[in-house]
This record gives sequence, structure tokens and C-alpha cells, in this order.
Amino acid sequence: MKTLWGNANNTVKALILIIITMICCVLLLMITACIPQSMIQKQSEESALYFSTRDPFPTLIGEYVNSIQDNYSDTVLCDIIYCIDNGHPFKSVIRAAYAQGEYEEAYEGYLKVTRGETTANREYGRYWHGSMVLLRPLLVFMPILTIRIIYGALCVLIQLIVAFILFRCGKRPLAICSIMALILIEPHMLFTSLEYSNAFLVASVAELGVLILIRKGLRTIDTKSEVKKDRDHLYADTSPVFTEVLPAFGMIGVITCFADFLTTETLAFTLPMIILIAFYAGSEKQYDGTKSIGKGKAGSSGIEIKKGCALVLQGGIYWVCGFLGMFFLKIICLLIVEGKEVVASSMAEGFLRLGGEVRESNLSIAPVVDPFSRLSGAIWHNLACLYPVKMGKMVSISAYIPTILILLTGIVLVYLLHEKINWGKYVPLGMTALVPFVRFLVLSNHSYIHFFITYRALMVTIAVFLLFIYENGVRHLK
Repeated sequence: MKTLWGNANNTVKALILIIITMICCVLLLMITACIPQSMIQKQSEESALYFSTRDPFPTLIGEYVNSIQDNYSDTVLCDIIYCIDNGHPFKSVIRAAYAQGEYEEAYEGYLKVTRGETTANREYGRYWHGSMVLLRPLLVFMPILTIRIIYGALCVLIQLIVAFILFRCGKRPLAICSIMALILIEPHMLFTSLEYSNAFLVASVAELGVLILIRKGLRTIDTKSEVKKDRDHLYADTSPVFTEVLPAFGMIGVITCFADFLTTETLAFTLPMIILIAFYAGSEKQYDGTKSIGKGKAGSSGIEIKKGCALVLQGGIYWVCGFLGMFFLKIICLLIVEGKEVVASSMAEGFLRLGGEVRESNLSIAPVVDPFSRLSGAIWHNLACLYPVKMGKMVSISAYIPTILILLTGIVLVYLLHEKINWGKYVPLGMTALVPFVRFLVLSNHSYIHFFITYRALMVTIAVFLLFIYENGVRHLK
């Protein structure tokens, strides 16, 4: 008997999708690496000159931490793209070499290498840098500034398309809450750095793709119902529509690791997952074995908690398998191309991001932060970016007090106004909303230091919280 977890075929489908996606990603990387350097020369020189006139991490609006622009990462990425040797594409993309002297800024090395004054002397092999599949062809026609604008526009446009489809499907609260959450993570910053927009673009496309798959599956059932005209069929089990989408999360995990390893990578799982849960919980054709909606364990109000949680867990397992599978494929390729020493160095840097020490400032002589402060800082540093906090004035109280007040206000509203909470919907949504915090703690070093990048993963947390408050509180106001 089939359960929500599906059968072995679902897992086999996920593995097949993961393997096929891995092969396609590597092939695309090889193909774009074959673009001659001469074709991107002019735009690379213009991009290098642009970066040479910018600070690595300037604040664009006052001194607010959520307006920090990341020019450094974009400079290194463009440098890697320029240094690709199209005569040896595989070795070159695996090694991911770039130019930067020991005492130079990233933009200085990029500017020199585009002028032929130096050659690549460093490697960044632990990541795939798969975004060059799009960036290298684009650099044939336009410089980095234009590409940034295009990326940001695509991110916002896809989010608006998703919201429009949700409106058309009757999911208006989710659509509005998602747009509000987008606004609260400073969407204009997506136009200012590829480090911000790469992962967000992957997440947005994944969200749209899952939404399309779900609608297609539900329409198929509706069509069959109209043709069969059978009362029993009208109440048929719709769970296969949703479980059949789950293997796609394996593919999404591969693409996420390929395109952008550590920024807001969890959004590529959480945004599609809240779409999946929202539709599954809101389906009017949920089957409880009684052939009558509303008389089963879950009734028409939602799904059983265990089934919703199973969706999140299975989709999460597929996503993690795809993500880690693609990462280890890169390590294996790096081992073949560069040898054990380079791999050991890359892995050491990777483990540093997990729980490596951090200091109170960028100075090497600054005191090391104790483990508790590192873990708590990984949380509140990211929360602080949701509020108008200025550089140099970041303290834990500036993040915790407004967050606690907002949470308490929402909880009180729900307590006073709710009629019946659909826990079958909100427990799995809550699990999904907590994923960013798990990420912050697991990768505490990275989340503590690069909070101005990683905090945007909280978009899903904000969207779920707003939806919970609206559906169980605000909408009952008279």
C-alpha cells in the first residue's frame, strides 16, 4: 500500500534526476569554458575597471548593515571566469584559478590579469562556480554592472510571477505574505551583487518550477474527474500529485550547490517547500478513506501533521543528497586534477565554515569569540539585518528586542482571535521556516561573518510567520 513517503520508485527517480542533473551541469560548464577569452576581453576590462573604483564592501544606504554591497566576491568570480583556459576546459574549471597578489586587493589582481600584467596564481577549487554557465556568455555582450541589473530584475520578476499564479490559484494570503517577506529582505540589493542574486535566482526558478508541476498534476486529476463523472473519483487521493514532485528537490539541490554553494542556499529548498505544503494542505480533494470530505482525521481543514512533516523530511533528504552529492563530485574532480594537498586545503577551509573560530573584528590580533557567542551571534547578526541597524552599532539587543516584541504581538493576536488552527498545515510550514536557523547554527562561522549575505534566507521564515498571523488572527478581525 502506498504511503505519503511513496515507494522505492520515488527514491530511484530522485537518484536518476540527481545523476542526470550532475552530468548536465558539468557538460554545460565545459561548453561555456570553451568560449575564447578574446570574446570576453573588452567586457572583462570594463568590469575590472568598474571594480577598481569601488570598495570591496561599501554600504549603499547610510551605514545600515543590510545595505552592504559585496564587490569582493563578484570580483573574484569574474576573475575566475576570465582566467579559464579554453584550451584545457575541464582542468581549468575544476581548479578555478584567479589572480591576486599576496598584498593586493581582489580588484587589483583582476585588473592586472585583464591587462596581461600577471597570470592566475590562486585557486578556488572547493566550489563549482557554476554561475559562469550564464555569466561567461553574458560577458561576451555586457559588463558586470549590466549583468547585475539583469540578475536582480529576473529575481524580482519571477517572484512576481509566482505571486500572480498564487493569486490565480486562490492562495492570495500566501502570495501577499511572500511579497511582504521579499520587501523586508531588501530586494533592491539583489541588483547590486551577484553574490546575493545567484542563489536567489536558483531558488526563485525552483519555486516557480514546483508551482507549475503542482498545478499540472492537480489539473490532470480535475480533467479525469470531469471525464469519468464518478463521485468516488472526485474524492480520489491527491497525495501522489505532491509526492511525485519530491524527487525534483534532488535536482534542485544539485543545481544549488553547482550555482552557489554558501549564501542563501537554503531558500532553494524552503521556498518551493512552502508552496508544496500550502497546496497540499489546501487541497479540496484530500482523501481520508471515507469518500466524504471533512469526516476523516484531518478533514477539509488540512492534513495530518505526520503527513505534512513527512513531505518536508523527504523533500529535505532529496535536496541534501543532491547538494552534498554535487559537492563531493567537485572534491573528487579536484583530487584528480590538483591532488591531495589542494583537496586537504580546500576541505580545511570548508570545515572552518562549520564551527571554526571567529574574531571580534577583522584584525588577526583581535580576541577570539567564545563558542556560545559565536553560535548566538550567528543568529542575532542575521536577525539584526531585518531592522535599521547601523554599522558599529550592532549589539544583540538591537536584534532580540524587536524580534521578541513582534513574536509576542503575533502570538497574542492569534491567541485572542483564532477559531481553529490548522496544525496539519502549520507544523510542517513551521519546520520549513526554522531551516534558516539550523543553517546559521551548523555553519556558525560563515553565518557569523557573512550575515549581510545569509540573512536573506529568513525570507521564508517571515513569509510563514505573516501567513500564520493572518490566517489565524488578522482575518478574524471585524
